[in-house]
Amino acid sequence: MIADSPTFQLVETKSLAEAVAEQLMALIAKGQLKPGDRLPTEPELMAQFGVGRSTLREAVKSLVVAGLLETRRSAGTFVSESYTDFLSQRLNWGMVFSKQELRHIIDVRCALEEQAVALAAEFATDQQKARLSDLVDTISQQGIEPEQAVENDIAFHVSIAEASNNPLLLNLILNLRQVLHGYIKSGYTRRGYESQVNAEEMANLHRPILQAILAGQPDAAKQAMHTHFENTTGWQLAQAEE
Repeated sequence: MIADSPTFQLVETKSLAEAVAEQLMALIAKGQLKPGDRLPTEPELMAQFGVGRSTLREAVKSLVVAGLLETRRSAGTFVSESYTDFLSQRLNWGMVFSKQELRHIIDVRCALEEQAVALAAEFATDQQKARLSDLVDTISQQGIEPEQAVENDIAFHVSIAEASNNPLLLNLILNLRQVLHGYIKSGYTRRGYESQVNAEEMANLHRPILQAILAGQPDAAKQAMHTHFENTTGWQLAQAEE
């Protein structure tokens, strides 16, 4: 059943099904509806939203197709256990995130990757340092294709986790790879890199992290990663707030 008794609002828009879907998405983003929670029955939802059966079913169906909800025969409709799949789909579709959803992704990345880069600065082998250098050089090449830049950008962050010498930390970051791909790709698109990447900007965003790792400076590496996140996500949070 639903935890914390979320409050639904009467819908007063022409696009009723879309409005219902947006309210359900917002409740999940806020954590009022959690993975595995069962939604109220159809009659209960119809009464709480103030909509008819066909409108409600259309809204629920759209979220089932998106992978956010799932229906179980004779059991009801549930919030999908795989919320990360939904996040990555929204990113890949270019949909707009709420500020809270963006903050969730950023918080997780900061917690994991700032620790990973500090460990990488301490434990990276010569081979791993060479790999990271090659990736930054590739990302910074003039004329690089956007999709190739995205793949190399992701590989750079994953390679840092590999160099951390902490297999559990690496596994956690690998489990977020799909979300990272969508998030980074969305960032490239919103910066206007659909057809051409700004190589100088990419170099400036990644090279300080590399330099700190090569110098074996954990604190500097952690600060460089923190600055990297500030530079790449601050404008997205401001845009979401607008």
